[in-house]
Amino acid sequence: MHLSLQYTGFLNEECDDTIIELSKLSIADQSHEVTVLDTFHDTSSRLATPRDYVLRRCGQADAILFDECYPDTVLKNCHKIGEGVYGEVFLWRARDGRARVLKIVPIAGTLKVNGESQKDFHEIISEIVIAMELSALRAPIAEINRHFDEGKDVEALNLHAIENATDVFNEVLAVKCVYGSYPARLLDLWDLYDECKGSENDNPAILPADQQFIVLELANAGQDLESYQFNNAEQAYALFLQVAYGLAVAEEAFQFEHRDLHWGNVLIAPTDQKYATFVLRGRALRVARCGVAGTVIDYSLSRVSLPLAAGECAALYNDLAADDSLFDAVGDYQFEVYRLMRDKLGNDWKNFEPYTNILWLHYTVDKMITSLRYKRTNTKIHKHYIDKLKGIKSRILDYGSAALFVLTDNEI
Repeated sequence: MHLSLQYTGFLNEECDDTIIELSKLSIADQSHEVTVLDTFHDTSSRLATPRDYVLRRCGQADAILFDECYPDTVLKNCHKIGEGVYGEVFLWRARDGRARVLKIVPIAGTLKVNGESQKDFHEIISEIVIAMELSALRAPIAEINRHFDEGKDVEALNLHAIENATDVFNEVLAVKCVYGSYPARLLDLWDLYDECKGSENDNPAILPADQQFIVLELANAGQDLESYQFNNAEQAYALFLQVAYGLAVAEEAFQFEHRDLHWGNVLIAPTDQKYATFVLRGRALRVARCGVAGTVIDYSLSRVSLPLAAGECAALYNDLAADDSLFDAVGDYQFEVYRLMRDKLGNDWKNFEPYTNILWLHYTVDKMITSLRYKRTNTKIHKHYIDKLKGIKSRILDYGSAALFVLTDNEI
């Protein structure tokens, strides 16, 4: 079987100079905005802005009225499922019948939301680009799986130009830029969530009528690691390997570091699929799913390198040195990982240091041993895989990257 799929990610033939210039700076660096953009003009010779660039990536000429993009009539099968400082998260079944997660982020306004200043357009570019690039890594996986489902072995698989692929990262279905008052249906659902669970966020009704938003439509990938109940530790072990291999693929493809992979950013969904498939350094690999499919989400603190001309790369990252509060929290290993990352990087967040992914994998395996919920804990298989997880915890910090771990560890 010959796979002719080519890389179809974000930086394709239509890539413009804006991202190349913007990617050279931290998204937190506002002082160079004019310099960054002064080499790029649109077809009307007008200086392009980060907003123009975001709109282009959304496939829009301008922002769309919120109520027109998401009228109440199409939001019938919808409910709020979560929230964060960034905004609100809803689960929505669209007209195509597919469940989608809507992550709605107020942007470019002067009103503080949930106690924080809103991100501007140049600050949201990073999350949009990284989400789209990682989502695009899944493109070859379905065809490779069909190859295996037909009973063919890996030796018969010609991967052609495919070097790295994985479906571990959340699928981006659409990105929209909208403006206007929050839809009445979503406000009702926000109130219902507040009544039932209690919200820590400001009611979106406080936002002005000209408020702008970015809406990310993402595939529904299940429950987070903190709330999921596993049958036994064999499933947790299978999930761990899926996440580790996914990080390894992203390291190789984009010099990716997640930098915030706490247990709220790993999602789990039940699956009948027997294996997760990866392509790492041009080689197809399979990992048993054991009934669980893992997905990594939320790249607001992440770092990637984007390919430029002549084989060069430019870093797109969040300069965490500007956020002292991130390193002050105590009480959970998660907060210690932030400080360990800072020490490893010397607080220079532009650099690629894949050991940060190892730190988060160490955190993840620690949670699997000490904090996860299991239905059957007295079985031999559960105890066996707890021991395997303990073994990983004891040696994983000796590896310099997720790729080195999955490719050279002889005990996984």
